Amino acid sequence: PLDGYWLKVNEDIFFTFTGTQLTPSDTPYELHSGANLISFPYMGECAIADAIPDEFEPYIAGIISEGVAASPNPVLGWVGSLTAFQGGKGYWMKTNADIVDFNFDISNCSNSLSRSNDITIAEDFNQSTEQAFYFIEDIENIEVGDIVSAYCNDTKVGSREWNGSYTDIPAMGNDNSDLTKDYCTSNQVPTFRVEKPSGETYALTGDIPVWESNGLHMLSTLQEAIILPESYSLAAAYPNPFNPTTTINFAIPADTDVSISVYNLQGREVVSLASGSYDAGYHSVIWNADTHSSGVYFVKMVAGSYVDTQKLMLVK
Repeated sequence: PLDGYWLKVNEDIFFTFTGTQLTPSDTPYELHSGANLISFPYMGECAIADAIPDEFEPYIAGIISEGVAASPNPVLGWVGSLTAFQGGKGYWMKTNADIVDFNFDISNCSNSLSRSNDITIAEDFNQSTEQAFYFIEDIENIEVGDIVSAYCNDTKVGSREWNGSYTDIPAMGNDNSDLTKDYCTSNQVPTFRVEKPSGETYALTGDIPVWESNGLHMLSTLQEAIILPESYSLAAAYPNPFNPTTTINFAIPADTDVSISVYNLQGREVVSLASGSYDAGYHSVIWNADTHSSGVYFVKMVAGSYVDTQKLMLVK
């Protein structure tokens, strides 16, 4: 009665079991420092804050169940997708010290299970018996309703709808089954992406801890990753024809000295728009030709061995 269990099946089933109803005095748990897979052998459900007696809360580092987790926050209380214990489910109770004679307090628990608290596993990744959770305080440009997903080996290993600070993103690990063979392994760092309802997707960057089974990680802020270009390029100026300004965009895949100049039809340089070292990425310069006559000009970009030229038309 004190233990929790993973029940792995090869198809959907309705699983039932019989037994004797217990009371808290029947189940004094002895928890060791670290992760303990335990039961909640009572009818109904109970909010985490109610079920854990106050004297034990300082020693609980976090709680994990199937695809969901909770962690204590000194300001917000319990955060994460796991809000209540449910009868018939198992839990990893992570403690920072040995606890003798731990008992649940079910005096404020409901006698019936709430459908709203049933755990739903996303269809685009598989539940694993090896799992970790990343509680993220904030993400650049994130909005409630966006989907945040974790990846290992370019395979989606978990996702969660963003619902505010400290949303917990699951990251499933390889549990030696065919369904999880490309999932996270120890000492591997997962990557994260945001998918907005519009379909826009962008990668995230930040200080991300390595994956570990039953890991509960707190992250402060993840930023939108800057995607570097794969090659040098000089984009078409816009507008073109123009009067009197036009923007010239260019891309460099590595830190490079860049020269961009404008020449007239006689091949004489009329203005230098860029001359110096630029960081890898996407850049732009603006030519204000207010003091130049209408006509055809050429803009030339030189970056290392890369050279490109395009025609400009100034019309006044």
